[in-house]
Amino acid sequence: MYLLPKDLNTAINDMESSVLANLKNPIFNKLIIEFKFEGIKFNKIGISLFQILEKQGKVYLTFSDPGAVALAKRDYPDMKNNIFTFKSFNESIHISECESFLISMLPQPYDFDSFEPMCENFKGIHFSLNPKFEDANIGIGSVIRERRKNFVKQWNNIYFIQPINNGALMHISPDNWLLFKENNNKYTFVKEFESKPDNETIFMNL
Repeated sequence: MYLLPKDLNTAINDMESSVLANLKNPIFNKLIIEFKFEGIKFNKIGISLFQILEKQGKVYLTFSDPGAVALAKRDYPDMKNNIFTFKSFNESIHISECESFLISMLPQPYDFDSFEPMCENFKGIHFSLNPKFEDANIGIGSVIRERRKNFVKQWNNIYFIQPINNGALMHISPDNWLLFKENNNKYTFVKEFESKPDNETIFMNL
């Protein structure tokens, strides 16, 4: 019987199961984790992921801007030597460590020029937490748009959870995507999919 996590800690445990399953049988080295909740504290998830991975090897945590790096170093002093911006990590000696793990927090479309080179140069296993790689509102040329589409194709989602209208969508790799219907604050499993269902498919099944 499929169930949604009852709280954030349970969801993080589900994320851990997915991460460990993918490390045991690594097919992709660029992995996406998505928690689609309002008001969620992403640093808690990022640090939880860091702690999961450090049992397996060396881990680095990256942010887009120096301000976020400074706050993370202040809040987690034991990890300060492993926290970088996208740009500074790409320029560090650690970029060539193929046996280590990299976590990138919330990369946005406007980070692409610093984020993409780091991704291309890092040969270890790279986790991206709640990335937004594309934005239709940003005016870019067709060549750059195609380049970004090819970049997105390199990534594989291993964990996803999102409340939606009248339901919820969840993915815990290597299992299928699961759709739940909400009724009086209770969620019932509806259907599973081999790949992420689009909005029309979700609407038709709810």
